[in-house]
Amino acid sequence: MKKLKIYVFLILWGGVAGKALAVSDLNLSGEMDLAFAVKHLPTRDMGVTSFNLPRLNLDIEVPLRDENGIFVTLETAEFRDATSKRFDTQLKYAYLNLTSGLPSQATLRYGLIPDFYIELQREGWDYDFWGPASDVPLICYKYTSWSDLGVMYQGELPGDGGPWALSVTNGEGYQSNEVGPRKQVQLLLDIVRWAPFHLRMAYSYGAYEEYDARFNKKVRAALHLSYEFQNAELALEYFQTRDPADAILAGDMAGGVDVSTLAGTSVEGQGGSLMARVETGEKTEFFLRGDYLSPVRQEKEKNLKALSTGFSYNTNEDLRWALAYEYTDYSDAFSASIRDESRLVLATRVSF
Repeated sequence: MKKLKIYVFLILWGGVAGKALAVSDLNLSGEMDLAFAVKHLPTRDMGVTSFNLPRLNLDIEVPLRDENGIFVTLETAEFRDATSKRFDTQLKYAYLNLTSGLPSQATLRYGLIPDFYIELQREGWDYDFWGPASDVPLICYKYTSWSDLGVMYQGELPGDGGPWALSVTNGEGYQSNEVGPRKQVQLLLDIVRWAPFHLRMAYSYGAYEEYDARFNKKVRAALHLSYEFQNAELALEYFQTRDPADAILAGDMAGGVDVSTLAGTSVEGQGGSLMARVETGEKTEFFLRGDYLSPVRQEKEKNLKALSTGFSYNTNEDLRWALAYEYTDYSDAFSASIRDESRLVLATRVSF
């Protein structure tokens, strides 16, 4: 039955693609991430090795008339929740990109759209190809999702100051169904007029459907400041969060912090990251990232600190390697079941 469904999908997609090709060309690209990890801390797991396939993406772009287009991303990822199969393929992005009939440099996205702040952060960091621990902070600590069903309007700040965007989405994320009427709104400003300084700000506001209105707010406020040198880049990110404690437990958010004693209340958190990249040769680069997370501001003794550092090597435009060392330090009060972690990772990104 699965094979039959795949054949039917390919036949239908071939028909759609054939019509699109009558207008323009169909563009296919993608990314495959591979990783080999060795656990390092002196525990019973020291020396344990593993081979991983963190991500395999297929990107499909269907250009339409008048510079409009359809963008689709299919993802086969190794890391799934308990109800999913390990390597199942799912839809990650699928949206209509409209520019015709809009002001110059304006775009309208409609469908399963990326979180625009996360999209820009990932493009800037560019070191997230060996699993969840290497993802940008708000994704790494499960405070947001890669995409969601909704609509986004993107414009340009005066004087070529950079893009701004306003989006309205379900607020459930791309792995969950819409379960109620509430929506999530995000406003983003990406200011580039002060180059080589770069300022990015995003504010998201929504509410959970499952919890009492007294403590169901979902808030994300993020600030990203970077400076680009001739052969290096330094960036600082700071974010604040607000969620029901029950949602943090249910979604295993915030690094798995224990907030069971705060059930039925709203929890505020904050975090920061320092990221740096330095070109050390024509094809080599040194990278460094340090994270600090205090997921419960009223319980400051619950915090984590994480470090990721290493070197990358670009064989060519299609093949990239990274040798990284990761260390995560959890405070004693963070959670009774979590202990410090460290590992050495050899990661590969294959672009096609």
